[in-house]
Amino acid sequence: MEIRFEASGSAREDELHSLYDWLAADRALRGQVRVTRVAEAGAGAGRMGPGLDAVLAVLSTVSSVGQLHLSYLAWRRSHRPRSRVSVEITGDPDQVADLMRRFAEADDADGEPQ
Repeated sequence: MEIRFEASGSAREDELHSLYDWLAADRALRGQVRVTRVAEAGAGAGRMGPGLDAVLAVLSTVSSVGQLHLSYLAWRRSHRPRSRVSVEITGDPDQVADLMRRFAEADDADGEPQ
């Protein structure tokens, strides 16, 4: 299963860097989830290099789905992102539906749309 986190708004790169750092540092995810940065297709004018377009999490076990979800929620609650973060999930349809429901329930509880 792959989960792609994207952000929009003026602080999107800051949010994605923060999320990447958070997920990469989470000991509970080590060995179960590979977290990578996805670079923008082209560098913008005045930029030293490519910007950060998304954070991609590739899960190796079914049990890592719940842990990744918990880690993401902890990041949101502690960081309170200024930009809208969206989640795109690809994989087994039943697992995807279950995880999307979890993210939606968390959004309802936080009162913040995803």
